[in-house]
Order: sequence, then C-alpha cells, then structure tokens
Amino acid sequence: MADEASDTTTNIAAPSLLRSGALSLATSAAPLALALVALPLLTRQLGTERLGLLSLAWAWLGYAALLDFGLGRAITRLVATNDAADGVDAPVAAFVATGAWLLTIVGAAVGLGGALLAPWYVSAVLRVSESLRSDAVIAAVVFALTVPAITGASVPRAVLEARQHFRTVNLVRLPVSVGTFGVPLVLLPFTMSLSVIAITLAVLRLWAWWRYTTLARRCMPPVRGDHAAWAHLRPLLRSSVWMTISNVLSPLMTVADRFVIGSLVSVSAVALYAVPWEAVTKLWIVPGALTMVLFPAIARVASVDASRLPSLHAAGIRIVALIVVPACGLTALFAPALLRFVGGAQYTGGSVTVLRILAIGLAANCIATVPFTLLQASGRARWTAMLHLCETVPFVLLLWYSVQRWGITGAAFAWTTRVVLDAGLLAWRAQSVAPLSASMLLTTAAGVVIVALAAVMGATTSIGRTPIIVAALTLVITPVVLWLWRGDSVRLVLGANGMRR
Repeated sequence: MADEASDTTTNIAAPSLLRSGALSLATSAAPLALALVALPLLTRQLGTERLGLLSLAWAWLGYAALLDFGLGRAITRLVATNDAADGVDAPVAAFVATGAWLLTIVGAAVGLGGALLAPWYVSAVLRVSESLRSDAVIAAVVFALTVPAITGASVPRAVLEARQHFRTVNLVRLPVSVGTFGVPLVLLPFTMSLSVIAITLAVLRLWAWWRYTTLARRCMPPVRGDHAAWAHLRPLLRSSVWMTISNVLSPLMTVADRFVIGSLVSVSAVALYAVPWEAVTKLWIVPGALTMVLFPAIARVASVDASRLPSLHAAGIRIVALIVVPACGLTALFAPALLRFVGGAQYTGGSVTVLRILAIGLAANCIATVPFTLLQASGRARWTAMLHLCETVPFVLLLWYSVQRWGITGAAFAWTTRVVLDAGLLAWRAQSVAPLSASMLLTTAAGVVIVALAAVMGATTSIGRTPIIVAALTLVITPVVLWLWRGDSVRLVLGANGMRR
C-alpha cells in the first residue's frame, strides 16, 4: 500500500515536473536562438579581434560558473537525500550557509587574482593590438571581478534545484543566459567597447546572485544553528572534494583549446574557432536541462531504492541520444551552410572542418553526461575525478601538439578525441552502478558513429536532395518520438522527483 501511495504521488507530480523540464530546455534554447541572430552581426561589426576577445570572456564566465569546487552539486545531493529521508533542516541549513560563505571567499580570491594578471595576459600572452589594449584590459578586470557573483550564486541555486523549484531557477537563468549574446547585440548601435559590455554583464550576474539568494531563503527559512561554522567545513569538503576535481578539470579542458589557440596562433584564429564552437556546443542545453532534474532524482533514488537506478540511467541516455544524435548529424552534414548563416562567408575551410569534428565529439560528450551524473549523484564522484586527473596531462600535450601542427583543426581533433574516450570510460564504469542492456550500449555507440558518417559524407560529397529530405524527416520525427515516449522515459526521469513539488 505504501508503494502504491508513493507511485500515485509520483504520477500526480510528474506532469508539473515535465513542464519544468520543458521550461528548462526552452530557457537553455533561448540563447541558442539569439546566437543565430547575434553572431553574424557581432562578427561583421566587432571584427575578428574584438570577437575573439569576447569569446575568451564567454569562456572565462562559463568556466567561472563551474568553479564552485563541487559544492553546488554536493549541496544539491545533501538537501535532496535529506528531504527523501525526512531529515531535519537545521544541520542542512548550516552546511548551506557554510558552503555559501566558502564559495564567496573563493570567488573573491580567484577574481582578484584574475584582475591582477589581466594586464599581463592581455599584452604579453594575447598580444592584443595597441588600439584595443586598454579597453581589453579594463574588460578583463571587470570580468575577473564578476567571479564572486557567479560562484556565490551556486549554493542558493543548488538549494532551489534540490527542492525542485526548477521553474524559479529557470526564470532567473533566462535573462543571464540571454544576456551573453543579447547585451553585446543591444549595445552594438551605441558602442563596441568591450569594457561597457563587461560592466553590463557584471551587473546582470550580480542581480542573479541576489535573486537566487532571496528565493533560496524562502524555501529554506532560517532555523536555530543554521549559521556558517568551521565545524561544518570539513565534512562538506569531504563530500565534495571529488566533485571539486571534476568541476575544475573538466571545464578547464573544455576551454583550454581557445586559450592555446590564442597563445600559439592568434586572437583572430580564436574567432575562427569560436564561431563553430559556439554554433555546435549550444546543444549542451539538452543534457544540461535534463541533468538539472536528473541529479536530484538519482540522489533520492540512490538513498531510498537503488534498484530503480538502471531505469533512470537508460531513460536519461535515451532522451539525450534521441535529440542530440540527429542534431549533431545534421550539423555535420550541413556545416558550410550553418557557418555561412551564423558567421558569414569568411567561415569556410578550416572552420567547416572544425565544426564537423566538434559535432562528433559533442554527440559523445552529451550522452556521457548521463553516466557522469549517475556516478556523482549516487555518491561515486571519486571515479569521475580520477578519470579527469588521468586525462589532463595527455590531453594538454595532445592539444599543444595538434594546435602547433594543424591549427584550429588540431584543437577540434584533440578535444573530440578526449571526449569520445571519456564517454566510453564513463559508460563502462556506470555499468557497475546501473547496468544497461547490450543493445542499449550498442545503439548509443552507433549514434556517435552515425554523426561521424554524416561528417564524412558532408566533407566528401555534394549535398543533394536526399540528405535534405532526410534532414526534414528527422526534424519532424524526433519530437513525435519524444512525445510517444513521454509516458515512459520522460515521466520516469522527471517523476522520480515527485516526492516534493
């Protein structure tokens, strides 16, 4: 009877959580839609050097958003498992306060260090032209000092996600994510100053920090003993240390290519690489929207009924692969047309090859976020950390060699090689926690192979009528299949959170 009641609760809550998941995807898709409009205009008006500097700033902000040393996800898991076990709020609130205090200090230290190094990096490493140097230095300092607001927002957002206030999180996330491309676009008629763009984006990040904090306090009211304390620091760090390693190394390896290109080739080459990168990696919105909901679901299930983990694992992979594989395949197939639309006629040759190579890696990387989330949410973050530790030095050496030899194409090759191997190892390790059937594993691997074949086809043959028909059918069939699976995969993933609205 208890199980039946639990199932009923889950089924009732699932539709509202399904809407939350859809809102998360729509919120993440908004900057993608804006990027399609903004990137061509920004490329023509700002020029390759300014756009290259701006893309480095985007990479810095993206990395800073993940520089929470694993505390964000650790707190999400702590609050979610505490709620599932009907624990008391007082110690959890104390851990939350301690995490917020720690990340604010860490963000301030990183931001100050970045601000002090900014003049040297802009002039000595990036070798920015004299006419742009002072503006670039001011912008770099402002972007660096924005880090405390980004890291400080991590903890209150983690609380909101653990308590399943996904709609609230997305409504705050929307202006911040849209602002990445929207702010430079809106300011374009008035100024092309990078420092003005930086200040405007910094104000937006400060607003998000304040808003997340205010909303988190409403869903976790103050209680006795909820203040930050050194006594809570050690157990909090112990639970997040392995997530810390992954959260630092994984995004660092993700943004390293652009900084290596800027150092070994030129800032202008960064723009030729950044446009195809931004065009294809916006598909990260799919696993990002899913894992926002999947992480607390796995944390709850792992603490209450671990036998349901394989079903969650399979459902998550099915959803991501169904969306990402066709999208990456179409991107690889129609890479020249996509780049002309997004960036203009100058993005040909090497940029087209970069886009096709990145599409292969992105398909594998998006699918790999599901076993990665499974391992971290179920308390096995140590393995993901060890994997990233082992990957770092070989990847940096491969990246350095590849960029020196093949330029931006080499950077795409190095990144794709790493993430494909990373996806295979994560899938292998996740089998010991939530095993998938052999057919599911083979189908998933086949999806990445299909994207690679699409890249080869696009590079070696002229695009005729048949690929266009296939592309159109894919765009129509994918949402239909997703809708037909809503009672299975989607409800299973989102419904696992049904214990609390």
